Amino acid sequence: MKKIFFLSVIFLLAACDGKHAEPMSETTEKDQEFLFTSRQVGAITNGTTVDNLYELYGKDNVKKVEILTDPTTNKTEETYYILDQENKVILDATPKEDQLNRARINRISIKDKRFVSEKGIGLASSLGEIKEAYPNYQFLPSSENIIMYIPDLNANFTLNKKTLGQKQWWDTTTNTIIADSLSGKARISDIDIYWDNYEGSIFTGEFWRELLHDVLNWIIREVPSILILIAIFIGLMRLLTVTTSRMKKVVMRRAEKAKDIDLQEASKRITTLSGIIFGIGKIFLWVIFLLILLSKFNINIAPILASAGIVGLAVGFGGQELVRDVISGFFILLEDQLRTGDWAIINGTTGLVEKIELRTITLRDSSGVVHIFQNGKINSLSNMTKEWSAIVIDVGVAYKEDIDRVQEVMQQVGDRMQADKQYADKILEPVDVQGVTELADSAVIIRVRIKTRPVQQWYIGREYRRLLKKAFDERNIEIPFPHISLYWGEASKDFKVKIDR
Repeated sequence: MKKIFFLSVIFLLAACDGKHAEPMSETTEKDQEFLFTSRQVGAITNGTTVDNLYELYGKDNVKKVEILTDPTTNKTEETYYILDQENKVILDATPKEDQLNRARINRISIKDKRFVSEKGIGLASSLGEIKEAYPNYQFLPSSENIIMYIPDLNANFTLNKKTLGQKQWWDTTTNTIIADSLSGKARISDIDIYWDNYEGSIFTGEFWRELLHDVLNWIIREVPSILILIAIFIGLMRLLTVTTSRMKKVVMRRAEKAKDIDLQEASKRITTLSGIIFGIGKIFLWVIFLLILLSKFNINIAPILASAGIVGLAVGFGGQELVRDVISGFFILLEDQLRTGDWAIINGTTGLVEKIELRTITLRDSSGVVHIFQNGKINSLSNMTKEWSAIVIDVGVAYKEDIDRVQEVMQQVGDRMQADKQYADKILEPVDVQGVTELADSAVIIRVRIKTRPVQQWYIGREYRRLLKKAFDERNIEIPFPHISLYWGEASKDFKVKIDR
C-alpha cells in the first residue's frame, strides 16, 4: 500500500508540473521573442553584426535600405528592416559602419507594439506608465520631438510635440522642459535602443562587462572560422607542394619519352620553372590568407588594398631598380638564358647557378664563395653548359717530332675514348684534331677540340690529357719543357761541359 501511495503522489506531482510547465515555456519563449532590455531586442543582442541578422531572421526577412540623412551633402545611412511573416516592419537596425557586413549593430528602432521591456513598457505605453516603471529618466529637447532617455534601457522614448497640446511645457528662463506639465496620457511614437554609447572608462564595471561580452562574442563567432581558415591554408600550401612536385615528375616523364629532348637540359629547365611557380603560388596564398584573417579581426581591408595601390605607384617611381630587376629576371626565365645547375660566367665571375629568382641570381664559384647578382645589373652572361659543352686543349710537342704522326696519335686516343663505355655517353662527337695553331719558343702547339654533354667537358679534358700522356710515352714522343740555347757567334768554339757526379 505504501508503494501505491508514493507512486500516486509522484504521478500527481508530475501531472501538476506538466500542466504548468507547458504554458510557462510558451510564455517564456514568447517573452524572449518580443523582449527588449539594455542589451537585447528580441533575438538581436549587443554585438550582433549585419551577417548575424541574416542568420537570425533569414535573407527574405531582412531588407537593406539607404536613408538620406543630410540632403545638402546627399549623405546616406544604411539601415536594415526586419520583417515578420506578414511582411510588416517590426524593427530597423543600423550598424556602426556602412558597406561592412561584419559591422556591429549599434541602434535598434522598435516598430512593433508587441515588443515590451521586462516591466511591460512598449510602444502602447503612456508617458505616465513609463515614469512609474522607470523613475530614473531625463528629457532631451530636439527640433520637433521631446526625447525621454531611460538609462536603465539605454533607450530613447520619442514624444511628438504636436501631440502635447497648447499647455506650456517649456521654461524659457532656464531653457529646460517642465516635466510635470507633460500629460501622463501622452503617447510615445518611437523607441530607439542605443548600444556602446555610455560614458565609461577602464575603471568602471560597465567597461569591463562590455569588453568581456565583446571578447566572448567574437570568440564564439570568429574563432571557429579562423581555425577553419588556418586548416584550409595549411591544406592549400600542402596541395601546392604536392601539385608542383607531381607536375615536375609528369613533365620529366614526358621529357624522358621524347627522343629529341636532352634529358639533362630538360631537367634543369623544369627544376627552375617549378621553383618559380611554387614561389609565386606561395606568395599568392599568403596574401589571400592574411587579407581574410584581417577581416576576421574586423579590420577593414579596403584601406589596405588602396594603400597597396599607392605603394605600387610609389614603387613605379622610387623603386625603378627593383622593377628593372624583376623585369630582367622575367625575361631571363622566358628566354631560357640560364637554368639552375648551369655553369655560367656572370659579370666576369664563373660558378654554378644555385638559384634563379625574379630579382636575383645566386652563383657559387669553385672555391665555394657565393655571389649574388641583381638581374638588372647583369651586363654580361655566358652560359657554359647550355645544351652542350666543349673543351679546347692545346698540346705542345718538340720540334723534332713528326707532326702528322703526333696528330694521328692524338686522334687515336680520342677515338678510343669515344669507343669506351666509360666515356661514350659523355662525348657527343668524334674528337676534332684541328692541327698546328702556334710555333712557340720551345714547342709546336697542336689544338684538339672535344664536344661533350653539359658540365662533362672538364672531366673528359682531364681524362684525355692523362691518356694522351701515356700514349706519347709509349711512342717516345717528347713533350718539351722550356729551355734556352746560348749562341756566341760563328768564330767562337763550343764550350766543354763536364758533369761531376
